[in-house]
Amino acid sequence: MSQINLKKNIALSSISKILTIIAAFVTNWFLARYLGPELRGKYVYLFTLNSIIWMFLDLGVHKSYPYLLQNKKAHLNNLYNVALLTFIVGLGLVFGLYFLAGDFFYNLLHQDYPRYLLLALGIYIVSFQFYMRAQFLQLGMNYVREYSIMAFLPTFFFMLLIIPLYSLMPSGQRVEYSFMLNVGVFVFFLLVLQWRFKHAFSLKAPINKRIIGLSYKLGIRAFISEYLIMLLMRMDLIILKALGSYAQVGVYTLAVNFVDIINMSCNTIGAVLLVKLSSLNDELAALSIMRRIFLIVSIINIVAILGMAIFGRWFIGTLYGVGYLDAYTAFLLLIPAIFGITLGALFNTFIWSKGFPLISMLAPIGPLLLKLALNYMLVPQYGLFGTSIASSICYVLWFIIMLSWYFVKHPEMKLLLLCPKREDFREIANYSSAGLNWLKHRIGFRIS
Repeated sequence: MSQINLKKNIALSSISKILTIIAAFVTNWFLARYLGPELRGKYVYLFTLNSIIWMFLDLGVHKSYPYLLQNKKAHLNNLYNVALLTFIVGLGLVFGLYFLAGDFFYNLLHQDYPRYLLLALGIYIVSFQFYMRAQFLQLGMNYVREYSIMAFLPTFFFMLLIIPLYSLMPSGQRVEYSFMLNVGVFVFFLLVLQWRFKHAFSLKAPINKRIIGLSYKLGIRAFISEYLIMLLMRMDLIILKALGSYAQVGVYTLAVNFVDIINMSCNTIGAVLLVKLSSLNDELAALSIMRRIFLIVSIINIVAILGMAIFGRWFIGTLYGVGYLDAYTAFLLLIPAIFGITLGALFNTFIWSKGFPLISMLAPIGPLLLKLALNYMLVPQYGLFGTSIASSICYVLWFIIMLSWYFVKHPEMKLLLLCPKREDFREIANYSSAGLNWLKHRIGFRIS
């Protein structure tokens, strides 16, 4: 297995994420503009259901793969075969449930979507689970370039297709056809991704039951942690829909999309960070890495927040329309949540690298229960603004709980070890300068 170069991996995945953000932004703007708040709310609601269901089916197993490949020296073939078999069984269950209990699920969603769309949603759920397992296998094998390319392509090609094809879709079914197109593009690239693992595919190879059992043991810990975090981030959309309307969901998710764009920097770094930290046994070295990562992400947060605070109202009104202007206020109320989400997710990754300890499962419970209570108190009176306030309080609380646990458990380590030092700023400046010099060399002109 190749040597892990954290700076190179972060650079590759960051470039991919920036391109993905651009493609996702163009796509979200286009759909928000032409679907309107209510239909966009219905469209986004399907992806919210996917994020809740696929994680439950996966049980966090994908998160254990980098740890198993780096720390336990598991074989790629074993892990990939189980992921593939799980996908095939999952597809069988989706089709079985659709034909046997399709009417039940159709009524469960209050007949807001046509019945065939439930089949597309089921296919998307099991495909997304397989895609994430394959992606984390790539990370665990240090195939960061391939991981970065495949993370970008589905979003990019959906953007290229939805804009010219949207006008050809029946006017009353554009939510359904847009979702079906998204699923079709995603499944296509899922198949393309398997070409990278053609050498690992051999169902005749013996499966290491101990490693598979360990993947589920560690995965369940990661699942409980990640699922609670996901509920912490997404359950407010379900509550907002129940107590409000699809239109409020559509407006609020625009504010959340801006937060998610900022949070993508954390997700990008966190994915490659888990691989690096899983290979380290030096606590001081790990905290040193975290200190620099915290600084980089905090700078990104501040720049993005200032940009949105200054230009956001004009930006939303011009590109999305006056129907979305409340998203600007919601974003401002979510500023504390941005730091809680990004820094909290990074520190949660740091804790996962210690073998997925119990605190990673317990830390989100209190903030989640508090957020549910705050939503039910605030949403009826303040609508989506109440949801924003609840999010800011609870995400920061989650981060504080994890910090407190770690430094109480490791009294020899001090919180000051996470405070930025002068050399950190100098290193970031030098790294940025080297990146600009590389860029000037590549594009062939001088940047004054």
